[in-house]
Amino acid sequence: MADKNKYTSEESLFSKYGMLILSIAGFLLLIVILSLATYYYTNKITQETQKVALVGEQGEITQEIARIAFSQESYLTNEVFRRYQKDGKLVNRIPLEEFPQNTLFRRTEMKRLADRYNEILLRLEHGGEIADRHGNIITISPVQLATTRANLEATKQMWDYYYPLMTEFELEAETGYLTRDYATYVMEYTRQYNRTLQRDTSRVSSLIQAYVDRLQKELFWIQTAGVVLALALFFLMIFGTIRRLIEGDRRLGIARRETEEILETINEGLFLVDRDLNIGHQYSAHLENIIGQKEIGGKKLNEVLSKLVDKETMEVTETFIEQLYSDWVVEDLIDDLNPLHRIRVEVDDFSGYYETRYLDFNFSRVYEGEAIDKVLCSVSDITNAVVLEEKLAAEREQNDRQIEMLGTILAAEPTMLDNFIKTTKRRINDINSALRRPERGQAALQEKAKLIFREAHSMKGEASALKLASFVSQCESFENKIKELQSNPRLTGNDFLGLTVMLDEIMSLSDVVANLNDRITGGRTSSGGTVAAPSNVMKKYFNSFAADIAERNGKKVALDCQGMDDGMLSGSLQDTIKDIAVQMLRNAIVHGIEDPLDRKRDGKPEAGNVQLLLTRRPGNMAELLVEDDGSGIHFDKIRQRLVEKGTCTEDEAREMQKRELIMHLFDSGLSTAEEGNQDAGRGVGMDIVRERIAEIKGKLKIASEEGQYTRFTVTFPLGV
Repeated sequence: MADKNKYTSEESLFSKYGMLILSIAGFLLLIVILSLATYYYTNKITQETQKVALVGEQGEITQEIARIAFSQESYLTNEVFRRYQKDGKLVNRIPLEEFPQNTLFRRTEMKRLADRYNEILLRLEHGGEIADRHGNIITISPVQLATTRANLEATKQMWDYYYPLMTEFELEAETGYLTRDYATYVMEYTRQYNRTLQRDTSRVSSLIQAYVDRLQKELFWIQTAGVVLALALFFLMIFGTIRRLIEGDRRLGIARRETEEILETINEGLFLVDRDLNIGHQYSAHLENIIGQKEIGGKKLNEVLSKLVDKETMEVTETFIEQLYSDWVVEDLIDDLNPLHRIRVEVDDFSGYYETRYLDFNFSRVYEGEAIDKVLCSVSDITNAVVLEEKLAAEREQNDRQIEMLGTILAAEPTMLDNFIKTTKRRINDINSALRRPERGQAALQEKAKLIFREAHSMKGEASALKLASFVSQCESFENKIKELQSNPRLTGNDFLGLTVMLDEIMSLSDVVANLNDRITGGRTSSGGTVAAPSNVMKKYFNSFAADIAERNGKKVALDCQGMDDGMLSGSLQDTIKDIAVQMLRNAIVHGIEDPLDRKRDGKPEAGNVQLLLTRRPGNMAELLVEDDGSGIHFDKIRQRLVEKGTCTEDEAREMQKRELIMHLFDSGLSTAEEGNQDAGRGVGMDIVRERIAEIKGKLKIASEEGQYTRFTVTFPLGV
């Protein structure tokens, strides 16, 4: 079936273009025949013309030989032979030295000319290579025409007798004498037959020239006939081509109208891209609306993409299309590498505004036979689908978050959860007030960022203690944004606008927690009611918090929590002390307690011991103690971080005493952690401790010994 279709296709092709193909083949064949004929005749004419030139040279040689011979005869007769008489008689042999050099040279020249004449005669008779009068080596064929050859034979017979006479002169010259009788005989022969030689030579030249003229006429008529026939074939080709073009234009017009109807109907953007990233001139009408650009036909793909994507994505796209043109690359395997799948772009709507769209570019190969000819690109506007997916994803995330929080709330101590909700609401209001408050100057703006950071970090700490993972994640994103602001040396009030949106998300999440808690407790806690708290609620709270931190950081900890449930604290003071305890407990576990292997190597128990003690002191005072048996304060790391932050030089850091280094622990942004995570690396924990101690008018004492312990003691009045 395939062979039959192939045959039908070939037959159809020949039937459509048969006349044109035959005309072209005949034209090419005629050109070849005409070229061969021209080559043959031109070569023949050239050879015959060379023969005419050689025969003409023979005529000149006979004239020159005669001139030399006659001048020599006169000189010998009148000058030389008369001087050599003996007893009144002429002497027949005369020594050559008696002759002047000029006379001897002419005799030699006469012999050279005779040799040249004889060489030309032999080549005309037998053919072969010979030098022309300019010294160029040419190859000629023997004379073929009968009449010409007969005249050449007659000339040769006469020359064959004459040539040896001049050759004999050379033999005589070797004896050192010149024979008068022999010289006179040569002169007489020259006088008698020279004209005959010239006449025969001229006749041979005329016959060859006539043959040349005949060849030239034959070539002229052959070329004329060839040109006429070529013109006829040419006009036949033109006529066939024009007829076929008219028919092709008609069919092409129909195909173009059908293609335009298709391209105007489909909702996708379709266009072709060649190897040089040139976009084809034919593309779907909807493409311009999809990408927000007009008249893209003939433009470079990277020029069009530069208005939609960044430079890096554009370069990756160029490489991707280049791979599509590689035969060895499997198209399906590299489809996942397409950088233009589901991209977010800003598109001109042709009314002066830009709208956000999601576009999906798909590329597929177009083959010409077995070779990759083009790449077809289809562009789809998937904005509605993406928006729907995002909405569904947001709803799923919200549901998952609520389910997660529901489980956390059910497991949390109601009193602690209620306290978290109230405290978080207060912190959010404080952050919101700080964001609304106008500040001027870099110092005031940086201080504003620090305040917001401290409140966010405190919220994260309390959320982490209650295992509210989603809340912790939101707070971490908020902290990261603040860190970016703090690293900006030219901070402005407008830079804080992004925090407002993020704060709304935290507020929404806080509302979710509050609403879920209200549904579970029936509004008896966060809505204003009270629930009796167990006697050891704070102990459980901090034990759970310490266990979570230890697990996240790969450590083992045994917490001894006492006094936090004694009821000596109330109201805001309790919240502040809890905040201080959270930050200091986190620092003790993360920075103080060593890894279990390190502790075992140093002869310590694998589990580190941490004490969290709240005791009453005389004079209406209280004391909060947080102590660990870990590695102590790392003073060298503090020095290193101070140098890295540019706070001081290496020499200045080296000269600092431990007391001064301890004071720098409370610098905002300073942390000795190698990497930042949920529990460390922000450099704001101790800053919060300092601020909270200042709020309650307390005092802090720090004691530490390397490899042994670190102790923080906060003394504060209970009446604050």
